[in-house]
Amino acid sequence: MRTKRAGLTMTHLAEPSVGDERSEVLTSLAAGLAMLSATEVTPTEVDEVVPFDAEDVTFDAEATWLDQLVLVQDWLRLDHRLDPFASTATLATRLFDGLGARDHSELYVLDGDSLVLTDAGVDLLRARVERATALRDSFLASVETGSRSAATAEWLTAWDDSLTATVSGRIRAKAEVWSIHDFASRAKSGRLDLSPSYQRGDVWPTADAQLLMESILRGIPLPSIIILRPRSVADAPFEIVDGKQRLTSILRFIGAHPTALESVEAANRQHPGFDLPHLFRTNYPAFRRAWADATGERLTTTLERSYFFPYRLASGASGLSGELAPFAGKYYHEITDEYVHVGGEQVAVRDVFESTTDYKIPVIEYTEATPRQIHEVFSLYNKQGKHLNAEEIRNAVYHELHLMRALSAASGDAPSIRKAAPFLAAVGGDAADISKFLQDAGIASARYRRTKVLSWLMSMLVVESLNERGEPRRLSTASQINAMLDRAQHPGDPLNDPGTINELISLVALGMRAHSESDAWADTFKDGNLGKRWQDLQLVASLTGVCLAGAALGPTVVPVLTENAERIRAVSASEWKRPAKTQTSVQWDYLGRVAVKMLKLLKVDPQRAHEAVHSLSGASSVTALVRAAVESE
Repeated sequence: MRTKRAGLTMTHLAEPSVGDERSEVLTSLAAGLAMLSATEVTPTEVDEVVPFDAEDVTFDAEATWLDQLVLVQDWLRLDHRLDPFASTATLATRLFDGLGARDHSELYVLDGDSLVLTDAGVDLLRARVERATALRDSFLASVETGSRSAATAEWLTAWDDSLTATVSGRIRAKAEVWSIHDFASRAKSGRLDLSPSYQRGDVWPTADAQLLMESILRGIPLPSIIILRPRSVADAPFEIVDGKQRLTSILRFIGAHPTALESVEAANRQHPGFDLPHLFRTNYPAFRRAWADATGERLTTTLERSYFFPYRLASGASGLSGELAPFAGKYYHEITDEYVHVGGEQVAVRDVFESTTDYKIPVIEYTEATPRQIHEVFSLYNKQGKHLNAEEIRNAVYHELHLMRALSAASGDAPSIRKAAPFLAAVGGDAADISKFLQDAGIASARYRRTKVLSWLMSMLVVESLNERGEPRRLSTASQINAMLDRAQHPGDPLNDPGTINELISLVALGMRAHSESDAWADTFKDGNLGKRWQDLQLVASLTGVCLAGAALGPTVVPVLTENAERIRAVSASEWKRPAKTQTSVQWDYLGRVAVKMLKLLKVDPQRAHEAVHSLSGASSVTALVRAAVESE
């Protein structure tokens, strides 16, 4: 059964013949839309519809496809809602705007109520429908092993991480192969940064590292290591963007991890006479005993991981088999003179790890490329099976920026403020308050979630977000954050100045303290289910309002917010319910409504907040938020 929009007539090009390539694409489109309509279990943000068959979706004179697409639009995560009673022209504009097209001239032709899709328009629509059906399948698989709400969260994240697959402009990159010795020598000489500020500080469990060593000893090829040579310094070390865990495991096993070597040398200087460096290289069990005698510290597996010290090959039931069985349970120094089959020949283990042999690791090195281009390339890798999420990509691409490092450090995601953003030492207490606030709010620390929330909040303060007509641009969360970081690339921009960044960090910390101490939020506002964990949208919306008020009021925002806590709690329970759908336009309307209402409740003139933030950062989001709030009423 299909629904026709009253009073609307549409005609299209006659449907091509069965053998035509265009016909095959249209047939695939119809099948995809029908599949989405027939899904019985849907994400919480997708309305159930009356199922229709692929045969009901026509592209001939009847032209039902747009009616059917409107029915399943929730599956497509368009930026704007499609009104089924809107004109053909309005529907076409909002549809292709929602698909990310800026120029519609080559996508369709309008003649009154007649809409003709070009091949380019068909391809753009096909790509979105295929993406929607793939994420539908992933959602259904998640539902089978978990809850509908958890599967919905994964589905939304997958859409958020689904970035454009085009690469703008030329880049300079090269594909090479390095021996393990190449990596080890560069690490030892300081020309390989295994822990750039954007990398997580975790280390693979020993069992995983042992499996990797078995793969190498059997000559099994490893996936590519992705490295980046920062453009800001001519002789800067290579940074490991993807492959840190693999390289860490290799360097630990052969006793060549630079952190381990530094620890051994430091202990040797403090406790001479135990010959620690020599034992570390030649007899690790003896080294462990000498370490305990020298330092009074008994090396456990956990401590060895923290020091990046060596580990044994697997033994016992999970030990090595076949020709590697004699190696089970042994350290690297105990097997260096043994032989293994690698690349079709017998090779000494020592040569595999310490010389140039046929066993090499593929390397992709990026040299000349803008952060935006590398972001786009990494997104392509993601679509081809890599497992970097959008925030991990962003941290890798923009990590050279003071602002990016400050955000990851202040959120608590970076290994340490001292290494990631030493200039934050001047506001170290504020940075610590931000990290604690995000933790207390229940924002998970995995995969830079806290960095994403903090970046989103900061971007809602300092990105102007207006188009050339002075209208809110309503950027997606990822685009909003990237717009802020793109600004921060310019040397003269305030967002590239550590002093300005420190002031912004202090402003956010002030807002978070006021937000927390006032306890002005209804539980139903936090997550809609009487829980204590905040959902990202509600948290960012309320914090945006509080931080803007803090920019205008300064420290007095804390008592002012506390004095008005009861009024805010009542409004947050009754007026600020999370929208059922969270397309970009809906999120923007919600953010504007909550933030501007907060200013009103605290008796802060939006213009005053705008001037305070603009004076600090060179731009302000207040005008865009106010206009979004007005348009949502």
